[in-house]
Amino acid sequence: MYTNHVKIGTVVSKHGYKGDIKISVSSNNRDTFPDLKYLFIDLDGCFIPFKIDNVRSFSKNVLIVKLKEISSEDKVNEVINKNIYVDSAEMASNIDSGFFYNDLINFEVITDSKKIGRIENINSKLPQPVFEIIYDSRKVLIPIHEDLIKKIDKKNRIIYLDIPNGLLEII
Repeated sequence: MYTNHVKIGTVVSKHGYKGDIKISVSSNNRDTFPDLKYLFIDLDGCFIPFKIDNVRSFSKNVLIVKLKEISSEDKVNEVINKNIYVDSAEMASNIDSGFFYNDLINFEVITDSKKIGRIENINSKLPQPVFEIIYDSRKVLIPIHEDLIKKIDKKNRIIYLDIPNGLLEII
């Protein structure tokens, strides 16, 4: 399905009781986001726009966001675990300065000059997002962390990782 939206994260919980939400952001550098006016929340397959009142950092990959249309705990409960999107046209100006983890799906994974597989999925529902890679006919989870990413070749769709010894053997 073609869409004009780019997934940037997921609503993970409420923050306080006045309608603020915590969004787990799936980007290596959330500071590259343009000054957005709207976020889109996927509600039953429809991208519903919500006007942004305020955005502030909570932790490295979590933002606290106040949306104009959400002003109570009940309204927040309706969007918890929902995916958050932005209009892809608003992101175009920053395409070279950063990336979203989901942009890395189907990238070949190279470690120690050896191809180990392809990124099949990004699991951002865990406390730390992980790459899901098929390696030796099984799925392995590799934490997404800047210390493990040596290089990203967007043109050739290759990511070079520094995977600690023994991590690929964990079942």
